[in-house]
Amino acid sequence: MNAIPTSLQSTRLRPFVAVGAALTFVILAAVTTEAQDRPRPTRLPLVESDALQLGSFQTLDRHQASTLAFAEATGMPSLAGTSLASPGYSAHQPSQANRSDPTGYQAGFQTGYQTAPGQPINAGSQGNRLDQPGPGYQTGPEDQTAPLYQTGPLYQTGPEYQVASKSPSEAKKPQPDQPASYSPNINIDDFSATPMPQASMYHDPIAAQFIYDDKHAVPTQRPLIELGRMFYADGITPRGLDWFGPMNMVRPQFYVYGDFRSGIIAGRNAAGRTDNWSSRLNLDMDLRVTDTERFHGFIGPLNKATNVNGVQLVDDELDFNSVFNPNLVTAFFEGDLGAMWGGFHNKSSPAEIPFTIGLVPLLFQNGIWMEDAVTGAAFALPARHSRLLNWSNYETTFFAVVDQLNSNAFAGDNHAAQAFGNAWFIEAYGGYIEAGYAYVRDRNNSEKSYHNVTASFTRRYFDRISNSTRVILNTGQDLDEDDRTADGGLLLWENSWITAAPLTVVPYVNAFYGWGRPQSVARAAASGGILRNTGINFDTDGVNGLATLDTSGFDTAGGSIGVDLIGNDLSRQLILEASYQTEHGDSNPFVNGDQFGLGGRYQFPISNSQILRFDVMHGWRGNLDDVYGTRMEYRWKF
Repeated sequence: MNAIPTSLQSTRLRPFVAVGAALTFVILAAVTTEAQDRPRPTRLPLVESDALQLGSFQTLDRHQASTLAFAEATGMPSLAGTSLASPGYSAHQPSQANRSDPTGYQAGFQTGYQTAPGQPINAGSQGNRLDQPGPGYQTGPEDQTAPLYQTGPLYQTGPEYQVASKSPSEAKKPQPDQPASYSPNINIDDFSATPMPQASMYHDPIAAQFIYDDKHAVPTQRPLIELGRMFYADGITPRGLDWFGPMNMVRPQFYVYGDFRSGIIAGRNAAGRTDNWSSRLNLDMDLRVTDTERFHGFIGPLNKATNVNGVQLVDDELDFNSVFNPNLVTAFFEGDLGAMWGGFHNKSSPAEIPFTIGLVPLLFQNGIWMEDAVTGAAFALPARHSRLLNWSNYETTFFAVVDQLNSNAFAGDNHAAQAFGNAWFIEAYGGYIEAGYAYVRDRNNSEKSYHNVTASFTRRYFDRISNSTRVILNTGQDLDEDDRTADGGLLLWENSWITAAPLTVVPYVNAFYGWGRPQSVARAAASGGILRNTGINFDTDGVNGLATLDTSGFDTAGGSIGVDLIGNDLSRQLILEASYQTEHGDSNPFVNGDQFGLGGRYQFPISNSQILRFDVMHGWRGNLDDVYGTRMEYRWKF
């Protein structure tokens, strides 16, 4: 194909060049005309404006005032007669478009940018111009909210929220929701600094790094003997042994831990002079097989009940009291039937059914209803709830005691009685409930068998008072009233005041009322009396025999008032207390008239594993001899 001559090409292109030049001229003319009609932005200082109706939104920041000045200088008709709200501010009342969206987020951002029902959010682009309102920024008739920045077609609304432009003279007229005397002047002196503190605007990298540089290992006391997997150690836990199935792996570990306590005392308790230096050793032995099954034992080789190894001063002579007791105080196996079943059947645990059997320590209601190591068994049904009873969480424990039950109801014979019952732990009705029932059976004399019932309710009132109310009832012995060893009841009322420093300053008031001969289901001699939680003047130390007021609750009433002070770093404790006790009737030989007691306790650590404790007590017992004592104790925990 032959090439087209140059002269012919030039002739054919001339009409297209002419048309293109004409179109270019028309476009430039239109753009120039539009630019001349558009008001130019002007940098102006803050000025007063009386052409704007502000409604109830009378407080503006410096950025809004500058925009008002710009609007007045350029004569923006879209701002005349409207209140002004920048993103992040809310002016007057919610607009009609806002009423269906109380959260403030509808069709993108919801700060003055409303979308009409059925209108696409990006419909149209007329809202780009600063000299007209356009459908991109429309508000309801009540709110008349206009944005500061118009950025494009993102925030578009329908025509039903169009804002009509007003002249300055119309804008000065009073609005229906605004009094005629309202002055819309803006005073720049009304603008205050941002409420954000200056410190929050400054980033200190050194201070941020110090948080990590100041970290250090916290010293902790390890168990005396630690074999197998470490107790709360770091690193990845190694895979266990598949002895009982892959779903219940064996991770053998053996620990020996406990504490050594040694105390010196001088004083007098209800039994007579108590001047001694005594020591006791508590050893826990724990053989863990799986994560849910273990064998546990406890021995106290330097004491047998309240008889503690040490040196005593008797009639001005030193007497060495040698005590060695290798017998096990507790020895039991505990596990979870659900985990064991799942391991044997290679399945996940179908249920949680913890159980224990052996010489088991049982403690209920902080040791008030039961605190003893007994021969028997127990199992629990945990983590339940009841929609019918409106119980958010509860569990129940069933127990059977077949031997070694200690109780004053059986004259110190720990082989005489058995007990069968259950205890409930319920979170409901804005508080915490504990309840229990036990039938205590005398194997030798059925007339001494009786029923033991308890209930308690703990709740916080008015965000200031934490209260626990407990009751224990004994009934059912078929004996003459004077021969009964377990009847009547005990009411306990425990309160602590929640102060401005609830962890370090805890005032408390505890009271009790006992009638008849109330008994716990089981109570070891070393656990003290049933009133031990009433206050430190009723609580034994378990080593030296510090004096207390009568702790039986037998036909008596009284209470304690005190304050528990703990150091700001929770490293030391000081308790100061005053107590009162009186009898009603004359059947309690250890309470004769009104009794008063003053006591104090101070303890602090000298290392991460050693504690020093000091106790002092004086009791005035009416017609009986006074009791008193001062003691110091060293305690090493391992």
